[in-house]
Amino acid sequence: MLCQPDIKKSCSACCGQFNWQNHKRKAIQDILELQTELFLSLPDYNNLSKYKDQVKDSIHNTILFETIYNCEFLGFINQDHTKTGCMLHPAVTKIPDLRYNCFYGTKICASHFCPSFGSLRIVEQKAVIESVDDWYLYALTITDIDLVKGFFNQVENRMGESIKEKYLNKPGLKTVLNDFFKLKEDWKFKSKESRLGKYYFSKAEYNIARINYREKWNIIPSAFDKILVSLESEFKSLEELKIAETIIEDKIQFYIKLYSQ
Repeated sequence: MLCQPDIKKSCSACCGQFNWQNHKRKAIQDILELQTELFLSLPDYNNLSKYKDQVKDSIHNTILFETIYNCEFLGFINQDHTKTGCMLHPAVTKIPDLRYNCFYGTKICASHFCPSFGSLRIVEQKAVIESVDDWYLYALTITDIDLVKGFFNQVENRMGESIKEKYLNKPGLKTVLNDFFKLKEDWKFKSKESRLGKYYFSKAEYNIARINYREKWNIIPSAFDKILVSLESEFKSLEELKIAETIIEDKIQFYIKLYSQ
């Protein structure tokens, strides 16, 4: 399962983890810690509606996309706060399933598979899992299909072959890939508008962002267009675009070099 791949990290995007106007690390961490603290303070599970009201009254953030539900029972499920997940899950509460109390209910929660599960190849999934051991960055990355595929399409097209699982543990390879994925969080050309990857939202509607290469600079789209859009890029000049392309190019070249050794 991509949502709980190992003991080091997890992804809870389907539970509304990033569905907030302010979805930076600190903001999301504060919400998860708040929900975790309130849930753990419950004397029992007989009045979960009161818990929901407490959460609603305590969070000072705005929902990003109204048709996605932000689950109140999402929190940190280990003592070190390195894994997010459902606090109602039997593996957490050690009692029969309580997920019927949540918005989606037990059946949907237990059977849901995210788009990345079907869209990313096994080798792409494993590359992300093995290179990222951080709950926030992992969730941002594993759900960004265009970013992951954009990177490996570039790598494989240049090498003339598909990457192999048996080579993913080559020295330095995980670090290089992790450094590339970190661009999701600290990209210097990130747009100031409220976006999540390639999407920007307006209440019940969402649109896919575009970089207007022809209108702005009379050039064809960048070879890294999908990656740049996934990184929420906004460029003030052609020079900034070229700098961004160089950053990505360097990381791709470094990955290929280590992989080929």
